[in-house]
Amino acid sequence: MLKYQIYQSQLKDSPSFGKYYARIISDGTVDVKGLAEHMAKHNTPFSPGTITGIITDAIACIKELALDGKRISLDGLVSIGLSVTHKMGATSADEFSISKCVDKVKLVAMGVGEFSSSVLTSQAKLKESNTYQSPRTSSPTTDEPEPETPGGDSDNTDPDSGSDPNGGGSGSGSGTGGEDYYE
Repeated sequence: MLKYQIYQSQLKDSPSFGKYYARIISDGTVDVKGLAEHMAKHNTPFSPGTITGIITDAIACIKELALDGKRISLDGLVSIGLSVTHKMGATSADEFSISKCVDKVKLVAMGVGEFSSSVLTSQAKLKESNTYQSPRTSSPTTDEPEPETPGGDSDNTDPDSGSDPNGGGSGSGSGTGGEDYYE
């Protein structure tokens, strides 16, 4: 069960200003060691230490490949690559420069296969969290997920163009935005 919190957009120069949106809140974090221990319980002949070593090496190799311009696909889970965010655009190609126009390089991850947004949308069960002060003045009418937005499974590699107008997304619900899940 995924828990969400409702928040009000504070982006003053946006059509979303003052409107309410949902943000999935995390139910904890599992690090490499925790993932290895979990995986070792699934009838594998490998110890948590061996699995930790494999995952640690995989992380280093994924970083190396991404920095070499490769897109990494972990079959049925995620496609990982690098993207840039811009400070500003140049008025012409001749005036473009990295120092003036590019703000940062970031990791972009997009679910694929069983983790594509269309599959997750159809399988996810959502319920409003009871761990915060809800802005609702009445009880919710339903906890069923909203129908999928057409085109929600596109190959959009810019996480800033997601449905959360404040830049948030899956995460802690702290309101600090979801970029830390891509960097």
